[in-house]
Amino acid sequence: MKKIFNINIPVVALLVMLSFGIFSCASEPNKGAYHSLNGARQKGIGEIDDIVVISDNSLWNTALKDTFEYYFESPYLLLPQPEAVFRLKHFSYNDIMAKPLRKKFLTMLVLADMSDTDSPESKMALKDLGEARIKELLSSPVAGFATAKNKWAENQLIIYLVGDSQEDLERAIAIKFPAIAAKVRQHDQPKIHKRAFYNGTNAAAMELIKDTFGISIQIPSDFIASKVRNHELIWIRKETNKTSSSLIVSRIPYTSQKQLNPDTLKNYVNAIGKKYIASREEGSYFAINDHDLPLIKNTVNFNGHSVIEIRGIWELENDYMGGPFIAYLVPNPNKSDELLLLLGFIYAPQKEKKSYVEDLEEIIRTVKLDREQ
Repeated sequence: MKKIFNINIPVVALLVMLSFGIFSCASEPNKGAYHSLNGARQKGIGEIDDIVVISDNSLWNTALKDTFEYYFESPYLLLPQPEAVFRLKHFSYNDIMAKPLRKKFLTMLVLADMSDTDSPESKMALKDLGEARIKELLSSPVAGFATAKNKWAENQLIIYLVGDSQEDLERAIAIKFPAIAAKVRQHDQPKIHKRAFYNGTNAAAMELIKDTFGISIQIPSDFIASKVRNHELIWIRKETNKTSSSLIVSRIPYTSQKQLNPDTLKNYVNAIGKKYIASREEGSYFAINDHDLPLIKNTVNFNGHSVIEIRGIWELENDYMGGPFIAYLVPNPNKSDELLLLLGFIYAPQKEKKSYVEDLEEIIRTVKLDREQ
């Protein structure tokens, strides 16, 4: 049996003989500028996942720096080659004040050892948070953190991690990292959405998915959608001359709650890959590679619904292609006997892939699973 989807080098493409529909309908994005409260333009600077760390140089040049980098520059899960969760830049408070442009970084994290009352960073935290809030944070078993917005620029997030000593801060970094990372991710999410949907949405592709599966999802205008005839499966993709981003939506009969587990989802992904996805190399097919790197399995909150998620690495058997993937198994709220499989995968040889995965996640995040009235 010939595969439906054919992966070429360097992009993914449908076989020429396949009948499919291509849709494109773009709308202009919102390009409004940021404004400060006093009416002056104070647009922030900085990329998604950038964090500017503000700390005293004498504090930063200790084991604390190693602890901080161990967590905040840990690998993003899960990519073929390691890419850090965050990109870090370090300045002291005096460095920030010396060049006003630095005050406009969008995401900052202040490390303040409050036992050093002469530290400019401690004085900054005390001034911004107030003595009562500082005492509250220091009184907890583990040093806490607080947040503030728009101190020096519009849409700016500043996180204050305070402690009574260097050792106190090191413990707090290890324990508070997940919560701080989630806060930064929440702050970056609108920017990821803007990047993914910079040129608007593809209304025709969205309507095709709605008509086929009964779910709403936003599709960027630079993606095209193809429906496989006689198969309840739609492939959405964006291609350049060097990369390909794909999202497959498929329906699966729901007969038992035992289907709702990560191993079953893995089997469904492999079945779709073997049946539909290949390159021009004879005998090639898409498969999950969980031998070289582990398969990450989660139950996640998906817009208020608990769904199964797996993420890892895919490759083509009998060929030399691969990349990261994410997949979700979602009960269809409008059909009690049906599950929906959402499979996103990236092919971007010799490129960093985290931003492509983030954009696919953002597209999937727009799925609405509310029951139709």
